[in-house]
Amino acid sequence: MTVEQNTLRRRGVGLIAHDPERSYGGYTLYTPITSAGEIHLVDIEGRTAHTWNSPHPPGRQAQILPNGNLFYAAKDTTSPTLFPIWDVYHGGIFQELAPDSTVLREARHPFHHHDATVLRNGNLLIAVVEPLDPADAARIRGGIPGSEAPGGVVYGDVVYELTWEGEVVWRWAAIEHLDPEEVVLNPHFARNHWPMANTVNERADGSVVVGFRSASTTVSIDRTDGSVQWLIGPDVLAQQHHPHELPGGTVLVFDNGTYRDTTSVPYSRVLELDPRTGEEVWSYEDNPPQNFYSPYMSSAQRLPNGNTFIAEGSFGRLFEVTPDREVVWEFVVPQFRSFGDGVGLESSAGAQNSVFRAHRYAADEIPWL
Repeated sequence: MTVEQNTLRRRGVGLIAHDPERSYGGYTLYTPITSAGEIHLVDIEGRTAHTWNSPHPPGRQAQILPNGNLFYAAKDTTSPTLFPIWDVYHGGIFQELAPDSTVLREARHPFHHHDATVLRNGNLLIAVVEPLDPADAARIRGGIPGSEAPGGVVYGDVVYELTWEGEVVWRWAAIEHLDPEEVVLNPHFARNHWPMANTVNERADGSVVVGFRSASTTVSIDRTDGSVQWLIGPDVLAQQHHPHELPGGTVLVFDNGTYRDTTSVPYSRVLELDPRTGEEVWSYEDNPPQNFYSPYMSSAQRLPNGNTFIAEGSFGRLFEVTPDREVVWEFVVPQFRSFGDGVGLESSAGAQNSVFRAHRYAADEIPWL
């Protein structure tokens, strides 16, 4: 018998566990990061409920909009390469897709990367980069010495509010509102991108949450003047993903933990934090903690019944836990594919089933299904 050589696939894929009495139920949406453009929806038994198809590979992820259509952030494979890893995490195409995958509207930006979301007013909120001028580039602290982009360029994060017609109606630049002496790159990350935003989303009051992976920092931005309302830094977080506000005003975040200063054992956890103090309100980690670990990507979502839906993104493991931290549903993404040669990142080599984020939806959020 031939032995399956992909470790994750050999351990088992698809539905692994389900406690129907305690699971929230519903449908799970995920986009394999190496997909050619397929977005998958599965029911609570892990069976395919629907698939969207795009001619563009994922820029990172997809979400179901309040009207039941799909918002898909795709990758523009024709956009310029700014530095080697840029080809892994840039996006550039934003689409609203009908259930039959028809493109209803589309916008583009060549310097978009990682995250994008649709605001309540219907516009787009996206993360982009702009090159810092040499004086500002010289102010950036930390990172791997000599690892700037070609020509010694450092690209700084900027957040745009973008209309579907491509007009920028609001702009916030990290270099204008964050102090590089305080928001410092982790020494393991390149200096080509500061501070590397991987999350942008809207709070209930209209302010904006931005998460910066390479500086282990999350901030809330006042839309009126660009000021930072609160900051949670590397004393709490370690290369986090998907910080976002919950209805009560706390913040839920996937804390990846790759270079956490307080331990030699890397492990991930999900944190619910008071953003004003950084204090922990709730957390999830495995026992032993190293059993749950995603070095990059990943997300967490609080469900209406109080459970938390988690994407251990690097390994395509999607699972749901109760407030008491008991697993009641687990599914491993069965779609494996390789980026191919020349992606410029060791972790992106070989066939994988990783996802940037995943989302759980109730049946009434998908009325056409």
